[in-house]
Amino acid sequence: MNVRTAVFFIILAASFGSLPLPPAAAADPQTLYEGDSIYHHITIRQDGDERCMIFGRQRDLRQTCMDLRRPDQSIFEYTSLMFAGFLFKPDAKQVCLIGLGGGYIPTVFRMHLPQVKLQTVEVDPLVEKLAKQHFSFTVPVGQRLAIDDGRQFLKKSKERYDQIWLDAFNSDYIPAHMTTKEFLQLAKSRLTEGGIVVQNLFCGNALYDAQIATFRTVFAKVFVFTGSRSGSCIIVASDKPAVEPAELRKQAERLGGKIGRIDLLAQVEKCTAAPPPKNTQVLTDDFNPANLLLMQKK
Repeated sequence: MNVRTAVFFIILAASFGSLPLPPAAAADPQTLYEGDSIYHHITIRQDGDERCMIFGRQRDLRQTCMDLRRPDQSIFEYTSLMFAGFLFKPDAKQVCLIGLGGGYIPTVFRMHLPQVKLQTVEVDPLVEKLAKQHFSFTVPVGQRLAIDDGRQFLKKSKERYDQIWLDAFNSDYIPAHMTTKEFLQLAKSRLTEGGIVVQNLFCGNALYDAQIATFRTVFAKVFVFTGSRSGSCIIVASDKPAVEPAELRKQAERLGGKIGRIDLLAQVEKCTAAPPPKNTQVLTDDFNPANLLLMQKK
């Protein structure tokens, strides 16, 4: 390299060094972490006392959030609805939760349901690391955490659970292998007598109808909690639930009306028996357009 060329590259480097960073790379004081795991693009952002873990690149679609001053406060309606599962199986002693996120649900179990043994399953080891670093997630006595695929975990598990909660889905992606008839049959085989499966999903897309149809092929009773201030729905399915929707208010009163800050009585009126969906195919391991249906509005 001659002297003239070397001088040119030195000037060029100095010029780029003096340019401002593009907006995408500018420091954002609200962003505590942003990066990719082998499964997700993950962002952790904070606004005041509210800290959120976001999967995907749409920052307005928060999947799991926590109030740092009140970590047991339910920010999203769906988390309160999921705890309404205790209305159908109030004597639950063992619960399996598939999907960790920031660890809000295990935090409520730790603070208000210490008598219940909670097994959490999370496929992404980075999610566990970030939950511990940014959301004060811990695994206390009485809880366990497995880093594993939810379906594979249930396949290998010898345990029987009173409740299995499916919270591994978000607004723009769903693990399709955990939506099928075969998966629900597996989950059902891991339930105790009268046990329930609780699944979080959105009401306004074609996947909702397909999931209802699929649940109805596996379970004798399928109920839906429909969010009143969100697009969230919760499916509760069982062959022998402890109560029917008409009895939920009395059940909630017997439980004291609340689990920590979660108002069970406020969830009662949101529950109905799932209506039979029309013109919807059951999802199976051989036919499963779950993520296509997720993007189709009803």
